[in-house]
Amino acid sequence: MNSLPNTPLPTDAAMQRVEFFRLPAPGKRDPHFGLSRGWYYKAAGSGEIKMVALRQRGSLRGVRLVAYDSVCDYIRRATQMAPAASVSATTGLEQASLDLIGIPGA
Repeated sequence: MNSLPNTPLPTDAAMQRVEFFRLPAPGKRDPHFGLSRGWYYKAAGSGEIKMVALRQRGSLRGVRLVAYDSVCDYIRRATQMAPAASVSATTGLEQASLDLIGIPGA
């Protein structure tokens, strides 16, 4: 009856490319990069990635969104500088990125 193959829809969040995504819940990791909530706050605070805060006028709480492309750009920059930089001379944020791409720390 149905001539189209039955292919499952991608339900894994890591397979979907998004423009922004929410910060992971405390104690959890995000499904896109596997990074923690604290890592995102630290990276945004140092200007390495872009984060947006949204809230409706008059409300006390809002939503923090991370720009997907800014995290990708940060990882690319970290991989380009990894061979040239000494692993022992990296900062904690840089070391977390190097660990993320598979270069263990000293």
